[in-house]
Amino acid sequence: MVPSKEQLSRIFTSFLKQAPPGEYNIIFDDLRGLNSDEDILNEQANTTLVEFNHKNFELVQHPDMNKTIVSKFNLVTPASRCAEYIEPNSNKRFTYDHLSRAVVNISENTEKQDPQNVAWRAALQKELDVYINNHYLKHGVGTVFIFEGKMVLCIGSHKYQKRNCYNGRWASYWAIPAFSTERVTHSVVGHIDLLTHYFEDGNVQLNLEKDITLNVAYPTDIEGAAKMVLKSITEAETAYAVSAQEKLTHFSDQTFKSLRRPLPITRTKMDWQKVHSYRLSKKMTNPSEN
Repeated sequence: MVPSKEQLSRIFTSFLKQAPPGEYNIIFDDLRGLNSDEDILNEQANTTLVEFNHKNFELVQHPDMNKTIVSKFNLVTPASRCAEYIEPNSNKRFTYDHLSRAVVNISENTEKQDPQNVAWRAALQKELDVYINNHYLKHGVGTVFIFEGKMVLCIGSHKYQKRNCYNGRWASYWAIPAFSTERVTHSVVGHIDLLTHYFEDGNVQLNLEKDITLNVAYPTDIEGAAKMVLKSITEAETAYAVSAQEKLTHFSDQTFKSLRRPLPITRTKMDWQKVHSYRLSKKMTNPSEN
């Protein structure tokens, strides 16, 4: 029975949504080899691919603007294969082609924002730059966006090592309430998503996700408040990374070992010469078994 277009679309969507970081195009090309229906493939480029890049905080670089990411937090037009985004640090508006992974147009961002939000965003960005430089220097990018009246701090770190048979990425975002001169505690809500893929002599994916809520007391000055927010985020992400490492170490050292067949441990070397002699002796005494 030949599957319908609707069935193929659902199958393709399922495969592509499970694509490991940095490997979407490989799976897309494999699916093209299975079915060359351009309508289905174009549909995936306008939907699943965009969702994939948003979820993974796809890195964007261009000489005419600061390094940033594409996400739902800086999207300014309806999501599609070629959509427009904001890069706030250089105050640019750019069009990104998700299929070719390229910036195809850049212009000045003329959208007006509340001056207090702009100042709060700049203070947070200054502290975020220090954090990125200290913890994600080679592979990370961090940007603070103004999204629905709040600041959303996004961090994306990608390491693709296809020659060494592994790819991985870290994506975290934190929703930060507006700055207030009142000394009150604010809830900073974050989400951490870690995904790695190892495929040497096997095929293993590790996906860790966690929602975190931080209670942060803002100092009365905007710079001090930004420092306090980033201090709390730094501590939370560091604690999560350490905890994940400890769990994986325990999984390797303890869980895998417990799956093995329990055998007595004598700590003596196996004398393979004697084993061979026993085998020969048995064959000589029981020739009928040969």
